[in-house]
Amino acid sequence: MAIGISTAHQNVINSHFHVVGHVGRSSMSRLIRKGLDTLGKALRETGQALDRTGMEALGSDKHKELWSRHRQVSNLFDQRPRVASNAFVSPSATVVGEVSLWDKVSIWYGAVIRGDRNSVKIGNCTNVQDHAVICTVPSLDSGFPATVDIGNLVTIGHSATITSATIEDKALVGIGSIVSEGALVETGAQLAAGSVVPPGGRIPAGELWGGNPVKFIRKLEDEEVLANVAAAEAYHALAQSHENEFLPFGAAYLDAEKVKVSK
Repeated sequence: MAIGISTAHQNVINSHFHVVGHVGRSSMSRLIRKGLDTLGKALRETGQALDRTGMEALGSDKHKELWSRHRQVSNLFDQRPRVASNAFVSPSATVVGEVSLWDKVSIWYGAVIRGDRNSVKIGNCTNVQDHAVICTVPSLDSGFPATVDIGNLVTIGHSATITSATIEDKALVGIGSIVSEGALVETGAQLAAGSVVPPGGRIPAGELWGGNPVKFIRKLEDEEVLANVAAAEAYHALAQSHENEFLPFGAAYLDAEKVKVSK
């Protein structure tokens, strides 16, 4: 006796094999990417080793690096920074006190983040670029918390200064801008380079403001807000390439110096 399979059952079976095949291809793709990343790193390290050997053979010590005693991340009394394992803190940056750096955050060269008077929180995939300063004041006249709260996918431009302010998701703070205490930059907003937001100022969502003091310039297109997101993601990718060149933050330099002395 022939056993038939209904159309509905056949569709379920086909769907199952489609899902399994998709998962299998996805897993294989991840394995290939991981293998290529590992191979690439091995080739780079081999090239660096050959470069060092060649420089030593020529009697040159230009390939040697100096150990920096600078502490990127440090406690302040009982206040301890919390840094995600995949966040990047550059060797010359400073993160002190009650600071929380979420996943994929990048803190670039010469940037300073001080959680000494109040807490600082920096959200996922946000970048704080070179020589920017983020700090807090003890309290605000408004009575609101004098903390710094920076959202996800935010770009803080070079040499910008943020004091006890709130920067919401997908915003962009232009180069050299100042965001004063109690100010609010809403979701997807942009500050032009050199902007000054006065204490308690508000930059509405999806708008471009600029000047000293800031004034409304125009509404942003959806594509421009998406460009903020793309910029933040690009900085995370760039941070990963920089991170591969440096030891993790901490006191590893002390052990390295001991080895050097013992030789």
